[in-house]
Amino acid sequence: MKIEQPACEQCKSRKNSLFHFCHLQEIRDIDQAKTFTLYKKGQFIFHEGANPVGLYCINSGRVKIFRHAPDGKEQITRLARAGDFVGYCSLLSNHPYPVSAAALEEAMICLVPKTKIIELIRNNFSFSDGLLKLLSRTVEYSFEKMTDLAYKPVRGRLAEALLFLHNFYRDEQNPSGLIALTREDLAAFTGTVKETAIRMLNEFKQENLIEIHRNGISVKNMSGLIRISNLYD
Repeated sequence: MKIEQPACEQCKSRKNSLFHFCHLQEIRDIDQAKTFTLYKKGQFIFHEGANPVGLYCINSGRVKIFRHAPDGKEQITRLARAGDFVGYCSLLSNHPYPVSAAALEEAMICLVPKTKIIELIRNNFSFSDGLLKLLSRTVEYSFEKMTDLAYKPVRGRLAEALLFLHNFYRDEQNPSGLIALTREDLAAFTGTVKETAIRMLNEFKQENLIEIHRNGISVKNMSGLIRISNLYD
C-alpha cells in the first residue's frame, strides 16, 4: 500500500515541534524541500559515524537514540516521539553522529535538508531561540542521566525510567500509558542488563507498583515509583 507523504501545513505533529514557530511560506518551503520515509520497527534512521545531511522530524511513531559501549552493550541515550527532532546536535556542530537512531515501532519521519534549517536559524528568531533552548535541555538531560548512572541504584533508575516511559507512551490511542518497550531496550535505557531489569520488574510487580501484561507494562502505583526513584546510594 502506498503511503501518502504528509503535508507540513496539515501535519498534526507540527504543533508539538519547533516548526510551529515558522511562518506559512516557510512551512511551504520546508514541505517542498523535505523527503519522507516510512521506517519499519528496528530499522535504522542513521548510523553512528555518518555525516548529517538534514534534520529528522518525527511525524508519527517512536525512535530510540543509542550508542554501543566498548563492551558492545547498547546504551539508549534518548527516546523521541511525534513532534520531536532527531540528529540536531550533529547537524549544528557539523560533526558525524556520535550515536545511532532506530525506530521502536513503525514510524513516519521527514528529513529537512540542512540548508533549510540553517536558513530558518538565520531568518526566524523564534525558531533559532527554540532550537537553542532545545539544545540546552538536551545538555541538562545528559548531565542528569550521567549523575543517575553514577549515584542512583538500579532500582531507582528503573523506577524513574518507568515513570518517564508512562508519559512517553501515553497518547490518544494509549491513554493509560501502557509501556511497550522490550526488556532489552528497557535495560539499555536504564543502564543495566536484561536479567537485572526482568528481576526488578518482577519485584515491582510483587510490590503492586506495576502490572505486567503480554503487550506491555502499566504503572499501578505512581507515588510508590516516585519515592523509589528519589533514592540515591
